[in-house]
Amino acid sequence: MAIEIKPTQTGITQSLMQKPLKAEATADTTDRSTRTDTVTVTSAAEDLFEMEKKLSTLSGSDEARVASIKEQVQNGSFQIDVAKIAEKLIQQEQELL
Repeated sequence: MAIEIKPTQTGITQSLMQKPLKAEATADTTDRSTRTDTVTVTSAAEDLFEMEKKLSTLSGSDEARVASIKEQVQNGSFQIDVAKIAEKLIQQEQELL
């Protein structure tokens, strides 16, 4: 799995109060061409990645229900149940308390 790391701020100039970081040379005798960096991804991160892939393939709505409601609105037969809407609003408010 390849991870692309993008900068969070592009085109931002460094303020006068910030000092640039300097890489200090060390007396390291190891061959730098053989050194590699590694990244360890936790199992939770892997699970999140898998869930994201699965969710991206799902439709955000029940397309058959949307089509049915759209047809009802177009032919004028769609009925709004105000009591049901009020009941759901009250239920949501109670859950927030």
